[in-house]
Amino acid sequence: MTLFRADLHVHTDASPDGRSPLPEIARAARAAGLDAVAVADHNLCTSVPEALEGVLLIPACEVSTRIGHITGLFLDRPLPLDALGRLPEPEDAVATIRDAGGLAVLAHPYHRPGAAPEAFQFPLDGIEAVNARACFKVPDANALAARLAQTRGLPAVGGSDAHDRAEVGNAYTELEAEGLTRDQLRRALQEGRSRAILCRNTPRLRKGLSQWTKARRMGGPLGLGRAAAYVAYCAALDALRPI
Repeated sequence: MTLFRADLHVHTDASPDGRSPLPEIARAARAAGLDAVAVADHNLCTSVPEALEGVLLIPACEVSTRIGHITGLFLDRPLPLDALGRLPEPEDAVATIRDAGGLAVLAHPYHRPGAAPEAFQFPLDGIEAVNARACFKVPDANALAARLAQTRGLPAVGGSDAHDRAEVGNAYTELEAEGLTRDQLRRALQEGRSRAILCRNTPRLRKGLSQWTKARRMGGPLGLGRAAAYVAYCAALDALRPI
């Protein structure tokens, strides 16, 4: 068995708020010493090659549901997102992910204040116990997620939730597998041979910049103004209260 490092939650510029194209993401992953990344764009199954820049690429998708986000990892085929609907029930999202050959992982369950564990009592294949952006609003979000994974007896997953190349590898999953293939890493996660690792929390400014990117793409002076104010707010918070 070998330990491999996989960032299992990464966005490209195919996401509305993503800032870096796939080749830049792959180069950043290689520079960070990662073996694999899961390309989990928002409600979009981005087509990826087997590998790029020497980094294994895992087909994935972050699905928005009524209770939050669920990431489908190791997908054999794209999800029928139109049929699933805009904000499906989490049970339906999990079933759809599994039907496509994937593993359903609850993403950053406590990144918003007020989340209760009772809301997450549905079938899952793992819980994102470490997310490098999760503590923006809830400082102990990762600790709560790790506790939920332990209570449920589910594998712990780590992901940067990167929205640009500078964030790739801020968190990742250590997987004990027989080889560096999608099937082997999938099996390692499914069997609980995983450990969630946090290298560093992503500065709030990076989230501000991704929201600016989203506003710029959607257009409208009001949205751009709000996004610019949010960027300034994030920068000020980083200066006053670093995370």
